[in-house]
Amino acid sequence: MATAVYQDLLRWFLLAVFGFMLIGGKLALAAQSPEQVGAMLKVMRDSAGSPFFPVVMQILQVLTWALHILFVWTSVGGLFYAIYGFTRKDENHQRLARAMLELSKVSVSLAIVIGVAPLLFYQVIYDPLWYSSANLSGSWYMMFIVFLLIGYYLIWFAYFSKQKPQVAMLFSVGGVIFLLLVGFIIHVVNYQSLFPEKWVEWYTSGGTTMNHSGWGIYAFNIFRFLSLLVFPSIAVVGVFMMLYSWHFGKRPEFSKEYIDFSAKLGAKLALYGGAAWIVFHILYILTLPADWNAKGSIFTLLSVVGLLLCAGIIFMAQKNPIGMAIPSLFGGVLATLLIAVFREYLRVASTARFGYSIYDYKVNLEWLSPLLFVGTTLGGLVLYAYAWWMAFQAGRTPQGQIYEASETEHHLGELSVFLVALWAVVFIGTGLIVIARNYL
Repeated sequence: MATAVYQDLLRWFLLAVFGFMLIGGKLALAAQSPEQVGAMLKVMRDSAGSPFFPVVMQILQVLTWALHILFVWTSVGGLFYAIYGFTRKDENHQRLARAMLELSKVSVSLAIVIGVAPLLFYQVIYDPLWYSSANLSGSWYMMFIVFLLIGYYLIWFAYFSKQKPQVAMLFSVGGVIFLLLVGFIIHVVNYQSLFPEKWVEWYTSGGTTMNHSGWGIYAFNIFRFLSLLVFPSIAVVGVFMMLYSWHFGKRPEFSKEYIDFSAKLGAKLALYGGAAWIVFHILYILTLPADWNAKGSIFTLLSVVGLLLCAGIIFMAQKNPIGMAIPSLFGGVLATLLIAVFREYLRVASTARFGYSIYDYKVNLEWLSPLLFVGTTLGGLVLYAYAWWMAFQAGRTPQGQIYEASETEHHLGELSVFLVALWAVVFIGTGLIVIARNYL
């Protein structure tokens, strides 16, 4: 315990001395070498270390980010089309616009909830990167929550007024503006974190003063922003339209004309949005700093191959968008996972030049939290599998009819209720045990 206290004191003493030297002027900036940047990053690590192996945290971060960004894309893409659809007088466009608006409304909620997971994993193993960059633009980062709430409420207003196309369109415009602003802030904070050699200069305006307002924007890459947020949203919502047609196509109240319309439109959006996604992804790769040695990496190449493979499937889907909806989904999932891996690789590449590696992070194994996490995840998978399966069956049931669950589905529902009760007992019980051990 005493050792940890001394380590913390030493850490903050070094940071204070380092900061004092930096305020002294540009000479301190000129003296920074890659070794010094690496030493700075190591000093800024949490002395408590990681509660589990960093590579496991890294894998979980990739998987959870991929799931999170999927709902971000459907949120933004749904609004893009809703804005367009509400301006058209054709009933098919109007009906599809209402459906995509509802998709956006639900997706924002899921994006928020799932987005907590990759952020937590990121903070554990990349704490010097995240907190330094977040403090550089701290005021913007705090406004992120405000803008997200405003955008979310505007989407709800659009949803409640969806029978009034012009009003719904105006609220949708406001909603997508704020969602894009939120995406811009997150992009900036993440992108700034990749340049630790520039933090001191940014913090001190080149060694002249301390920047502590938090309103500075120090790094922005338009190609990265477009390739990770804007064009994927168009492509993914196009694939969703294909799946929407595949799922509801068997219901009698969905006319064949409407189903064919939404499927073909979705295939076109997926093709055009996907093509732009590939172009701007490659442009982003070309703008990567040379000293990262990332342009020719296997992870970089795989990200491009994944997008090209998905584009090939989408191209084949133009003649039969409903029949190719599921293959398009799998192609999109593969491309998203490879993009997530590429994005994670850039963090490793951008810090490796300073001799810094998350794999050297101190590991302070603490089994209770990982076990609770694994148990929650496994129980949650059963819970979501049941909920999504029942939603799928209900969605295929004609309007006015009630879906009758099978005996197996009833048992799965009973298991889901039991798992929720068990999780509550374990979660609360674990908390009480920890409190008792620490304070009694």
